[in-house]
Amino acid sequence: MTAVNFCTRIVASAQRHPERLAIALPDGASLRYGELLAAAGAHQQALRGLGLKAGDRVLLLARPGLALYVLLVALLAGGIVPVLIDRGMSRARVLESMRLSGARVVIGERGILRFWWLFPVLWRLRRFALDGRALGVARLPAGEAAPLQCVPLPPDAHGLITFTSGSTGAPKGADRHHGSLIAQHEAIRAHWQDRDDDIDMPCFPVLVLHNLCCGISTVLPAVDLATPGHPDAARVLQQIVECRITRIAGAPAFVAALVRHAREHDLQFPGVRSLVVGGATLPPGLAQRCLRVFPEAECRVVYGSTEAEPIADVPMTELVLHGRDGRGHLLGCAAPMAEVCIVAPGAPLDDEAAVARARVAPGESGEILVAGPHVLRAYVDNPAATRDSKVVRADGLVWHRTGDVGHVDALGRLWLEGRLKDAVRVGDAERHTLALEKAVDTLPGVERSALVAAPDGSPALVLCGAVPDVAELRRCLAAEGFSGVRCYRADRLPVDGRHNSKIDRPALREQIARGRLIPLGDL
Repeated sequence: MTAVNFCTRIVASAQRHPERLAIALPDGASLRYGELLAAAGAHQQALRGLGLKAGDRVLLLARPGLALYVLLVALLAGGIVPVLIDRGMSRARVLESMRLSGARVVIGERGILRFWWLFPVLWRLRRFALDGRALGVARLPAGEAAPLQCVPLPPDAHGLITFTSGSTGAPKGADRHHGSLIAQHEAIRAHWQDRDDDIDMPCFPVLVLHNLCCGISTVLPAVDLATPGHPDAARVLQQIVECRITRIAGAPAFVAALVRHAREHDLQFPGVRSLVVGGATLPPGLAQRCLRVFPEAECRVVYGSTEAEPIADVPMTELVLHGRDGRGHLLGCAAPMAEVCIVAPGAPLDDEAAVARARVAPGESGEILVAGPHVLRAYVDNPAATRDSKVVRADGLVWHRTGDVGHVDALGRLWLEGRLKDAVRVGDAERHTLALEKAVDTLPGVERSALVAAPDGSPALVLCGAVPDVAELRRCLAAEGFSGVRCYRADRLPVDGRHNSKIDRPALREQIARGRLIPLGDL
């Protein structure tokens, strides 16, 4: 088994371009590649002085910034395993993720760690702050200057563990081992090719590591990445001009805020060569507005997940032309390195042969599975979750069960119809959410809609914005096979904590149960 280390690519980039900008923050603070490498080398010496060795886990409690990325590079190069927790999760899920982390040490910001005594899970950990000290928290030693060393590791050695947001069940730690980190980097690079002079503005923190491997520059946007749907749009657009941003990656809520401000002020940004939107579906109307604001950019919507990025993508030009045609949301063709299949919902998938038996015919709906060298093979320390979501293949890869429902059309394009767990029962059939929501969202006055199961199990439709013409709404429901649907109005719909873009359906069901929405009657 050939030894690897994900950080060898970052070191190679830094050695090629030591004077090139590596990372810049909205406040102007920045690091060049040579400076990043030197700072990471010093951190590596400090970590060794603390007795940390390859395989040890370190819980990181810090916001994305220069200090965090320097520390990430130092940890990964030394084979020490950073554990990151999505700050968009609920307090209960954050605490559970800390408990499941398996960390020996916690390193973070003093402003966060000074409250360690409120969290029993942190009592047993050695605690270090990047930016000072507090009662019970030591300052992380500076370390002596030394070259950064990339420890050779087995490809399946833990690299980066991330606990990301979810609304139900125990949090799961995605196991990005060094081999899969390299495979994901190569998959993203092949799918989203970079140029040597690119300056990227990513709204996805982990994507910064990919940029460092590519040797391109990263400028972090003026937004709290824990709430990316609420950027300082004017400041971000100013950054795009001043920093000569050539490519942007963000979730729909982030991009929508930028586009809305740009349209209000009649702004365009022809210097942007590439715009990638991911993390949630994109309405064709928003795609059209993106094309107007970024007229020279190759604009695409990418479908993927923490476990498999990318799976498929669609150009926004195609989404505008054909996104309203089919059932659900158009995701486009599978990425070259991704193998996609659709299987009957609920089918037992114990092995590769069972997957083959469960495949549905083209055009039929079912659960979306994906395989490829970039697809994560396991959840860390969680064999039950791994067993539920992964089907091992004879070639050593896995089929990952996305939990999404979709179909492949006659042109080989993938369409997303909803989440398996969000299906709504209508009579004897289960119906998925996105086709109806897409149709309702086109009605005059409707900003966004959500179909959920009410507490009694019946379908409920929640409308945000102005209430449309009742006759039109009734025709829309009938066309999608719905009748007797209880309707509500909300001032705004709850969204996920990670990208602020997907509807938080459990929270919406709770609002219905608690009587917090305005009832509009049955249609």
